[in-house]
Amino acid sequence: MKSLEFEKVSVADARKALEGAPKTEGKPTTVIRRSPETNPVLLDATIAWMGELPYAARPTELAQRFPRIANSIAELWPRVDRCEQYLDALLVDQRGDRKGFPMSVALEIASLRSYYTELHPRARNAWDSVERSK
Repeated sequence: MKSLEFEKVSVADARKALEGAPKTEGKPTTVIRRSPETNPVLLDATIAWMGELPYAARPTELAQRFPRIANSIAELWPRVDRCEQYLDALLVDQRGDRKGFPMSVALEIASLRSYYTELHPRARNAWDSVERSK
């Protein structure tokens, strides 16, 4: 099965195409994106958090290669629901356009998620969502 090819266009160009206005040739629009490492520094709080983890659960390669993500996990660690959501989102691509982590980093995240589940066991059932909505 062949993959589809897409052309990047600005919102204005897409709107013009949908409205039927003729496409004007000009300068290509520039798309500004956040660099993958906007915070390449591992925070002191993150280092302290990692030191408290069991050796088998420490995401050392994640911290080296993706310090921004390690900092986010450390910040969310005390907030159980939010941290679980974040760890799950790292493991499962919900947007469909991610290339994924290197296998060693993905395994560290999975080990960390497993450890987090041991720390915060819950019986999940249909009534959990009802209780959270109150």
